[in-house]
Amino acid sequence: MTEEMVDIIDENDNVIDTVARSEMRKKNLLHRTVYFMVLNSKGEMLIAKRSETKDIDPGVYETPGACVSHGESYELAAQRELEEEFGIKNAELKFLFDFSYKDETRNSISRVYSCIYDGEIIPQEEEVDEYSFVSPEELKKMVREGKKKFAPQRILLLEKYFGEKLQ
Repeated sequence: MTEEMVDIIDENDNVIDTVARSEMRKKNLLHRTVYFMVLNSKGEMLIAKRSETKDIDPGVYETPGACVSHGESYELAAQRELEEEFGIKNAELKFLFDFSYKDETRNSISRVYSCIYDGEIIPQEEEVDEYSFVSPEELKKMVREGKKKFAPQRILLLEKYFGEKLQ
């Protein structure tokens, strides 16, 4: 299997190179990602526990998201990833906001989307250990109390989404 290729971008989101995902991770190069707030019709949000085999943040909780592959638009990456990781097909995505994040292992410019979905969730075993829909209040409480460890960029993403500090 060939390794996924990703576009490396500058701070203005212009593609400046294309490299293997492993090189992007190793050198912590600036790349594109997508995140999605999947809500059901009751207003509950999908959260997932990352697989223990993931290279970054194994076993932590997050809202769904992914790297944008080489040559892919943000929108196409979001549709692809929702289908691959959760079995959600043809979601009507609504753009929410852009989001940038950098730490010692991540460096990305992201687009954040939302969608309403009440169908069956089919998690990809290699990516997701467990998932659930939780109310916004319960999600905020989970992050604040730290009973479940969340990926650090997802905490900042949720703070921007909710418009309030959670930690």
